Amino acid sequence: MRSTLLPTDLDSAAEEQFTQLIEHLAVGVVKHRADLSIILANVKAFQLLGLTKDQLIGKTSFDPSWHVIDEHGQVLPGELHPAALALKTAKPVENVILGVFRPITKDRIWILATAIPELDERGVVQYITVTFSEIDQFKKKEVSLVEHNKLIRSILDASFDAIIVYNKQFDKIFLSQSVADISGYTLEELYATPAFYLVPESEKEQLYQVKNELITKGTIKNFSSRIVTKSGQVLDFNWSGKWDAEMGLFFLIGKNITEQNIYDSQLIQSKRLFKFSSEVNDLILNAKQPLDLYNGICDIAVNTGGFLFAFVGLRDDINETIQPYKFAGFESGYLEYFKKHISLKNTPEGNGPSGRTIRDGKIYYCNDIENDQAMTPWKEEALKRGYRSSLTMPIRVENRTIAQLAFYANKPNFFTEEEMALIHRINENINYAMSNFALFEKHQAARVQIDTLTLAIEQSTTSIMITDTNGVFEYVNPSFCKSSGYVFEELQGLKTSILRSGYTSESEYQNLWAKIKNKESWVGEFCNKRKDGSLYWVKAYISPVVNENGDITKFIGVEEDITAQKETLSHLEIKNKQLERIAWEQSHLVRAPLARILGLVNLFNNDLVSEAERVKFLKYLQVSAEELDAVIKAIVVKTNA
Repeated sequence: MRSTLLPTDLDSAAEEQFTQLIEHLAVGVVKHRADLSIILANVKAFQLLGLTKDQLIGKTSFDPSWHVIDEHGQVLPGELHPAALALKTAKPVENVILGVFRPITKDRIWILATAIPELDERGVVQYITVTFSEIDQFKKKEVSLVEHNKLIRSILDASFDAIIVYNKQFDKIFLSQSVADISGYTLEELYATPAFYLVPESEKEQLYQVKNELITKGTIKNFSSRIVTKSGQVLDFNWSGKWDAEMGLFFLIGKNITEQNIYDSQLIQSKRLFKFSSEVNDLILNAKQPLDLYNGICDIAVNTGGFLFAFVGLRDDINETIQPYKFAGFESGYLEYFKKHISLKNTPEGNGPSGRTIRDGKIYYCNDIENDQAMTPWKEEALKRGYRSSLTMPIRVENRTIAQLAFYANKPNFFTEEEMALIHRINENINYAMSNFALFEKHQAARVQIDTLTLAIEQSTTSIMITDTNGVFEYVNPSFCKSSGYVFEELQGLKTSILRSGYTSESEYQNLWAKIKNKESWVGEFCNKRKDGSLYWVKAYISPVVNENGDITKFIGVEEDITAQKETLSHLEIKNKQLERIAWEQSHLVRAPLARILGLVNLFNNDLVSEAERVKFLKYLQVSAEELDAVIKAIVVKTNA
């Protein structure tokens, strides 16, 4: 459909070829001149970039208004844009991850872009074609997993609790750094030891019973065991565990309670803190969505943590305030006053723990509301309700604070060093869980996008195939099956050579493989042989797929059936040859009568005939003219045959 493409300064033949190539592709395609201005684009490019014809044509791909960034979030200089690099090097620039800001929708889209230069016979770049799509599933999943693993390891290694993950055979899958710090062994030494190596022999049977109970119940909390450090010290531990049947993993979180047992004076507080931590960790382990955390954390803080009042407040950037969402404990109308006297601005109403937490993404606390000047806007109302200490922690997703969790205690100096250590761990675990939710949502969104792209490929009228590096079929779409006559199951495990008809020379195949194994794209024509033995012509576009290490993992081929075009051209060639033969044959028959006519005309013009001869020569002239007319009629008949 030509109406979906923009007119360009390309000649009509080139435009028609380009149109056929890109119109039904499920990727964005833009074409640049050598000055890098955009002259042509397909529908998918408009959809992905969210732009109209007037907003796209004439601009460059690195127009400042798009704020292009690289995959690490850094601003991408114009000279490093794939189109600019392809122009500079005269070589394809493939699989570049870019973040492009869309001016109309005010959002950013991540794309995977490839720029391919078109060279003239002198090797000078005439045009650059850039193809792009929303980042493909494998790359996006890989990036998400890398960030996910970094996030998990950094959070878990920062935890003071011992965190251990076993598989079903009770092989160690993960140990937090705290396990090494507590036990005195290195992580390498610990990974080399059998399960429960640190536990005294007398208690190992109990732990195997716990394992069976975990499998039965799914979760277990507050079971105790001792461990023996490398130096021989015996430490008391209390554990919470979860069995994830789907993943086949046991998750254990253990807290060293040795000092709590040693110092009886701190026993009550320590138990409260541990129970609070355990329940929060259990909530985090079992939460399916952010609302599970919001709805559960306040109840745990009041019922287990010993706080008088707790609430979750959501960030409201439009009104520059905080909107209370969920609370537990003795509220007594405090949140109504809070909503009227809270701000995200750098004002007295915004410089209490809540406002600063939202702005800075840090934990802030006040251990003496009555005498802390920062609490002046809320002091009177807080003291009426018995609030003497308060703390807020940030709830963050992707380095942005989206909410705050506030705790209020009924005595001053409530937040001791131990209490703050606990709060920091809880905050890290909550934010870890929130990040996991965000990653899961992204993964689900990516899956939907991939499903959509897959459906487009399945329904495409263009033949598409994917092979391994040896040319063995891994995937073909229905259009490919329709053209070749094979079903996908018949092609699995076979090489593309099954389609060879003998029309393409071996040297051309060698050239094809040389280019694609050199990480270049190949464009050319094949005469393929169908399953039934009939022949069909295709124009093929074959490109390698390269992983992050620069290794070729697959080849993707896109084929366009040009059999009808070939047949038309062949018919025209035959017709032209026939006309040439007719013209050559008949030209000799025309010359004889034409020569006689011209000779007689010359005699008449020069008065070289007598009056008596004139009649005779006129008769000759008539005969020659009739002969010439017969020859011309014969030519017309043969030409239209």
